[in-house]
Amino acid sequence: MSKVVCFYSILDLFVQIVTMFLTWHQNECLTAPIVPSIISAGVFSAVDVMSGQYLTIQRVGTYAGGMYLYNIMQCPMEEIHGRSSLIHNFISAGIIGYAGVMTGQLGIPFIMPYQIPRGVSPPMMGFVMYGSLASAFAALKGKRL
Repeated sequence: MSKVVCFYSILDLFVQIVTMFLTWHQNECLTAPIVPSIISAGVFSAVDVMSGQYLTIQRVGTYAGGMYLYNIMQCPMEEIHGRSSLIHNFISAGIIGYAGVMTGQLGIPFIMPYQIPRGVSPPMMGFVMYGSLASAFAALKGKRL
């Protein structure tokens, strides 16, 4: 199975899970992050342009889709636990980081390849780094465990 097909099968699995838990709260959870995802894509794209990279519609769409996916992946977890949690942010971002690093779509932030500990795969390091970054931002916004 190719890496791209695996990434899309993981994405399809989460879409099915979100659909399965669809309630009024879930409906709001699926529509509320649309505008923030577009704004985040604009910010990330602006950072890319300022660092000398070209602005492409594919990159903007990837940023918007990634942020939207990150937000909606938390919906089933919040529904199951009955509250939002910093752990949900860690798991959601970690899964996206794992799948992105595994397929070569994402790099591992702040880590050079030679810094990855022996016995730890790059996708697992991506899980830890993306999950940790999302948890740190969620904690700064006041989200609790």
